[in-house]
Amino acid sequence: MDVKLLLDTQKIIGKFIQTRVKEAGVTGVVIGISGGVDSATTLALAVSALGSENVTGLIMPFIHTESVELASSHAESLNVEIKELNISSVVESFKATTASFSSKASEGNLHSRVRMTFLYGEAFHSGCLVMGTSNKSELLVGYYTKWGDGASDFLPMGDLYKSQVYLLAKDLGIPKRILDRKPTAELWEGQTDEDELGIDYATLDQILLGLERQLSFKRISSKTGIGPESVERVDNLIKLSIHKRVFPPVCKIGRRTVGLDWRETIGSR
Repeated sequence: MDVKLLLDTQKIIGKFIQTRVKEAGVTGVVIGISGGVDSATTLALAVSALGSENVTGLIMPFIHTESVELASSHAESLNVEIKELNISSVVESFKATTASFSSKASEGNLHSRVRMTFLYGEAFHSGCLVMGTSNKSELLVGYYTKWGDGASDFLPMGDLYKSQVYLLAKDLGIPKRILDRKPTAELWEGQTDEDELGIDYATLDQILLGLERQLSFKRISSKTGIGPESVERVDNLIKLSIHKRVFPPVCKIGRRTVGLDWRETIGSR
């Protein structure tokens, strides 16, 4: 992105945030902040669009790590109100009740859904919307927890690839410590997003852009130098995660069916 395009993107996102909040009849937003580039950039965009007095940041660690300090110091620099809620006792109560969360993946999903519950609790309590932090790269390959970090009222950066988020973050002055930190959801010790995905974001975004432009696997491979097996793998990730991006399928019986042919969009009232 060049400078003008970055500025245009910020203006578009800012107007989008203001419109979503106004049409919902609320004044502010609640954001889960983690010390990562996505939440930090989302927070900065929210403050720019709404003012810091209308933004609340929730920090929800399982254990105290550097992410708490990174998230809190950035939020404080933007004059955003912070609420820290440790989720460990809630997670442990679930694990004590059932063995369903015994694997790393299932417990990771639990962490994410507990955080979602706190976010919506705070949003309801304060009369705000939950502003999501997901980007286009993660949305397309399904790298998020359904009804967890994938749950929000709107996604200002949902049409920006991770590589574009970094460019926007730099332009917004996101602290270097956050920019340089390896992306991680801290689902378990040592976990990183790229290790779990099995591909780095720069490579992933090149493939996704090619698929978005409906190029063949062979064409994407020849243009980027990325092996066709990697391109096919990413394409399969998109197909396998469709269920995360669509309304739960409804069995059609009536003339017009919710999620199928009952057409409606937010803001059309």
